[in-house]
Amino acid sequence: MNVLFIYKYLTVGGVEAVLRARLEGLPALGVNAQAWFLADHGGRALFRGVDALIHVGDVRALEHHLRHERFDVVTSIDTEEVFPLFGGTDQPAPLVVEAHSAYLENLGYLRHCDDRVKAVFAPSASHATLIRRCIGGKRPVRVLPNPVHQAFVDDTTLGASCSSRPIVAWIGRLDDHKNWKAFIEVASRMLFGGAEPEFWMVGRPTPPRGAQDLRKLASRAGVLARLRWLSGVPFHVMPRILDEVRDSGGVTVSTSRGESFGMTVAEAMARACAVVVPDQAPFTDFVDHRDTGHRYRPGSADAAAQEAVALLADDDHRTACGHRGRRRILTQHSPSAALTTLAAEMRAVAETLR
Repeated sequence: MNVLFIYKYLTVGGVEAVLRARLEGLPALGVNAQAWFLADHGGRALFRGVDALIHVGDVRALEHHLRHERFDVVTSIDTEEVFPLFGGTDQPAPLVVEAHSAYLENLGYLRHCDDRVKAVFAPSASHATLIRRCIGGKRPVRVLPNPVHQAFVDDTTLGASCSSRPIVAWIGRLDDHKNWKAFIEVASRMLFGGAEPEFWMVGRPTPPRGAQDLRKLASRAGVLARLRWLSGVPFHVMPRILDEVRDSGGVTVSTSRGESFGMTVAEAMARACAVVVPDQAPFTDFVDHRDTGHRYRPGSADAAAQEAVALLADDDHRTACGHRGRRRILTQHSPSAALTTLAAEMRAVAETLR
C-alpha cells in the first residue's frame, strides 16, 4: 500500500515529528509512505535518514507527482490548497483530511470539506470534538493517535545527572501560542518563592527579535542567571535532554494556550519525565492530576509554580508520576500501537472505494 502525507510547511514541530515516526515505522506494516511539503522553512534536518521519502514543491509540482506515482490514499494535514487536485473522475487517489492545527482560525477550511474528502481524522479525542463543531456534524471524525518516535520509547533506565540542581524545562517554539513568556513568569515565582532549580528553555525563537526579547524578559524577571536557552537542538538529542531533566530530579512545564495533541508533553512522559500542564484539553486526555502528571489552572503562573515545586519536593511521587505517565503514553502512542491503527484506517479508506 502506498500513502502520501501532505503538509504546508517543512519546519521543526509536532506534525513533522509525527511524520518522521510514520515514515520510519509504516514500512514494517506493509505501508510505503512519503511526505510532501509545499515549502521548506528549515525542517529538513528532522528527516535525516529518511530524506529520500520527503519532497518539497508547490501545488503544480505536487500535481505532477500525483500523476506519475500511484498512491492508494493521500492525506492532507491542514493543507486545503491541494483540494482542487481532487474530485471528478480523474481524482488521483482517495483524499483524507487530518486536522492538526490548534489555531481555530486555521480550521475554517473544514467547513468546505465535500465529497472529495473520504475521511476526517483528529489526533486526540478533545480535538475531534472541536472539529465536529467546525464541520457541523456533516461527517464522522475519528481519532488517529499520534505516534511518539521510537527514540522516546526506548529504555529509560535512570542515570546520573550532570546538573547539581533540579531542572525545570520548557520545550517548544518561542511564539505567542506556545506562550513562552508565561514560563518566565513561572520561573520567577519559583525562584522568589524559595525554590532553587535551574531553568531550561528548548526551542527556536520567532524572528525578528525573539532572542533579544527572551533575554530582556528573563533579566527583568530576575531569572536570567538561572536560565539556560537551548536553541536549534537536533531532534535525535531530545530524548537525552529529557533524560537529563528527569535524572536531575526535575520536571517539564507547558504553558501553551492550546494544542491539538501536545507532542512535547507526550515525549516527556514517554521518557518518564514528570510534567506540569494547564488543566485544559487536550492535556486532560492523558494527564490525570497527581497521577500521570500535575495540572494547574490555565493562565496562572502562581498555580503552575506551586505544582512544579510540589513535584520537585517529593522524589517518590515525582518518580511514580513519571513512570505512570510513560505507561499511559506508550499504551496508545507508541509507534507500534499508533501506527497499527493508522495502517488499518488507511486500508479501510482504500477498501471503501474499490
